Amino acid sequence: MMRPWFIALFLCLLVVFSGCIQPQEEPEVSEKVASAEWKPDGIVGENEYSRSMVLSSPPKQGYSGGEMEVSWRNDQENIYMALKSTTDGWLSVGFEPSMWMKDADTIMGFAEGVRATVLDEYCTGNYGPHDEDTALGGTDDILTFGGRRDGGYTVIEFERKLNTGDRFDKAFTPGQRISMIWATADTNDHDIKHNVAFGEAILALEEAGMANATAASPSAREVEGMRFIWEEEKVARDLYVSLYEETNLSIFTDLARSEQNHMDQAKALLDKYGLEPPVGDEPGLFANQTLKGLYDDLLAQGMQSPQSALAAAAAFEEISIRDLEVEISAAKSEDIRVVYDGLLAGSRKHLRSYVRDLQDMGVRYSPQYLRQEEFEETVKAQ
Repeated sequence: MMRPWFIALFLCLLVVFSGCIQPQEEPEVSEKVASAEWKPDGIVGENEYSRSMVLSSPPKQGYSGGEMEVSWRNDQENIYMALKSTTDGWLSVGFEPSMWMKDADTIMGFAEGVRATVLDEYCTGNYGPHDEDTALGGTDDILTFGGRRDGGYTVIEFERKLNTGDRFDKAFTPGQRISMIWATADTNDHDIKHNVAFGEAILALEEAGMANATAASPSAREVEGMRFIWEEEKVARDLYVSLYEETNLSIFTDLARSEQNHMDQAKALLDKYGLEPPVGDEPGLFANQTLKGLYDDLLAQGMQSPQSALAAAAAFEEISIRDLEVEISAAKSEDIRVVYDGLLAGSRKHLRSYVRDLQDMGVRYSPQYLRQEEFEETVKAQ
């Protein structure tokens, strides 16, 4: 049986000691017509970019905390981006990591006065290193760049093709929603780990030739979906905390932290529309009886052995992927879909993690809820 005092203590420790939790509001994406000429001069012009968002990371153990404003526009061929932060050091974004930082197509930049450096890099491990593409046998595909450090801000601007043809760059298409990680540091030494702020977000490219759309008020179906997704993320967090208590497998602490972050993102979406979660934050408490039954069944399964615990968690991530795909299809509002896309990318990463840990134990996991083709594409993603 799960002991409530342990769960409460565990959650408190996550908040106090974790370097990964990011309690934050889901960034609001502002949109406008990019009518001004794009210039990589280190100045983000009033109408230079069509979309922008401010990404925030609070102070935490080892990090002073901070913000980075990301602005972008794209056409059918290229993407143009600006990164802006109060840091005196480097700024970076990484596109489509397969797990944590691994396989992220990384752009890093820094500036001294009006002299900027922008590097085209690729991350080869879960937590680094990220080497320049040219050192790995690829090509430098930053077409144009510029930047400056002035007035307490560092700004980096750059242009690259959506599809460079380089195997160390991710290929994008207009309208795509890109899973993105970001980080800042207080040094220009790009071999030094980020020590100011970091986080994750979704960067939504424009459909080529289409005007920007303004998000409408949520429908009754969207409201139902937002409440359901928040509670489903809570099931994941509570389940993984309980499985850690039983198995002491560190993967459950790591992914419980990630699920807390997912709950925070879903809660920020509810807050935006003045909605309340369907139930309080008490561990093991659920309003949706289907979710409660799922939690009870998977918890009982996971208590049998460490392998059973990993298999139960993998099954839940399959269910989460399936439900998020349904909600993405049902959502009409762009801001809701952006949040769901981020959660979906996270669930796919979690499923890969559980399946790989089972493989390390000599256990072959077979999908229970996803189609075999989708499952294989997910776990083999790089």
